[in-house]
Order: sequence, then C-alpha cells, then structure tokens
Amino acid sequence: MSDKFVYSDKAIVVTGAASGLGAAFCKQLAKRGARVGVADIRLEQAKAVAEEIGENAIPFYVDTASRGSIEELATQSWKAFGEVRGIFNNAGVGGGGNYMTKIEKNFVDWVMAVNFKGVWDGCQVFGNRFLKQDGDALIVNTGSEHSLGVPHLQNAVYTAAKHAVLGMTDVLRREMPERIQVSIFCPGLTSTGIWKSGEVKQEEFGGPVSVNSARSPIMEQGMDPMDVADRALDAIASGAFYAVTHPHNVKMINERHTEQIKAFDSQCGHIQDGDKYDVNRVVAEFRKQSQSK
Repeated sequence: MSDKFVYSDKAIVVTGAASGLGAAFCKQLAKRGARVGVADIRLEQAKAVAEEIGENAIPFYVDTASRGSIEELATQSWKAFGEVRGIFNNAGVGGGGNYMTKIEKNFVDWVMAVNFKGVWDGCQVFGNRFLKQDGDALIVNTGSEHSLGVPHLQNAVYTAAKHAVLGMTDVLRREMPERIQVSIFCPGLTSTGIWKSGEVKQEEFGGPVSVNSARSPIMEQGMDPMDVADRALDAIASGAFYAVTHPHNVKMINERHTEQIKAFDSQCGHIQDGDKYDVNRVVAEFRKQSQSK
C-alpha cells in the first residue's frame, strides 16, 4: 500500500484488548484519534479499558477460538460504529513450559485455536466485510519474534503457531487489493500477562488452569506495552508489512538466513535450470494459458 494509513476518525477493533498489548493498542489508537472496539473474552476487564479510554471506546465480548463469536463481534462492531476500517487480530495465549515430546494434545489444540485459527478467522470475517465496503482498511495480525526465526524453547506449539501466522499473513497481503493494508506485528519480550493466559482456557481445551505465582520475573523484564504499541503503530501507519520493535532479533534472523543460504549453496548449487521448477513461475504461466483459452 503506497499511502500512509490514517487512524484518525476510523473505527478499529482490537482483540485480546483487556490487558497487555491489546489494551496498549487501544489506548494508543485512541490517542491517534481512532474509535476503538475493545474486544476480549474477559468482558469486565474490556469494559474497564474502554472506560479508561472514554467515549471513543466500546467494549465487546469475543472468544477468538470460536468462529461464531468472531462473526458476532463483526456484526456488533458494524452495528455500533456504522463502519469498521481496521482489525487487530491480537488475541493470543502462551504459558507452555514443556518439551515438545511432552506437550499434551489439548494444549496444542488450544494454542493453535487462539494463536492461529483465531487470527485466520478474524482475517476472513473482517476481511470479507472490508472487501464489500469502499475505502481503505487495515488488517494487523499479531505474530511474534518467534514468527521470524527465534525458537521458543519448551513452547514449540507457540513457535509453530506464530510461524503459521506469518505464512498466512504473507499470502493475504498479496491477495488483498491495494486499498486494504495487511501488516504483521512481531514483538519481542514485552511486559504482559500472557504467561497466565491459562486462567481463561476454554472448557473444550481442558478448562482454566490456576497460576501459582502472582508475578513472572521473566516477563517483568520486557519492554513496556505502551512503548511497543506506539512503535508498532508508527510502522504500520507508514505502510510497513513487518512491524518490529526489538532490534536484537536481527541476530537470529541473520543466523537462520545464513544457514539456509549455505544449505542451498552446498546442496543445490550444481543443479542446472533451477528456475524451471519455480512454483510461482509455473502457476503464473498456467493461469496465463488458461485465461487465453
């Protein structure tokens, strides 16, 4: 998208907005003149965030593990605002702490349902509405530094879900018309309460899990959510696909890239006419031939 996205006077819905980065996005968007939908599974806390923001914020209930709940969120958002121009698919869960071979199936299902499928459903439900209305629109998906190649040890499913969000979002931006901006937000360590998200785990995934500790010494060392959201919104407004906030991640990205290049150089360097098997070229040529018939 060539033009900068202007938040002012536009209704933007944020999921996972009762605390942490979601609440920070709502507050920072409101500072930029947007009207915000504060959506969360914890409705009372969402109401508190909306009350703190003031008249430009409306709280909504949403369970992003449920497609029907996301559809209802969209219906209620358009009813309340008249028109919605942005969705931040931000809701996410964490709290793993186990080796891949020991992670239980219901935990895998829960993390993928919220961190990946909920984002997928948000893109479809809101994206299809954006396609039917005129004007620009914005879709922002919350990935992670783990989307970019930082392995989250003892939380393989979280890493996998965030990789999936990046892959899906990269395809989506190429499929959407230019007037609809698609961005992925990839933060690093941020001081949020995601580590205790098991407290609101849905019954179909095993139900809530009590957290023994009142604080997380690791998460407390993270960047302030308001600072992270501020930086991310500046990047998104500029039209950036990647909204990144933690510069140390470049080291891991370079390590992964270097390892991949070495693998191709050593294993594929002798193959002639490699472009012959370029799937993008093959598909493009197939479509061109199909359209000419």
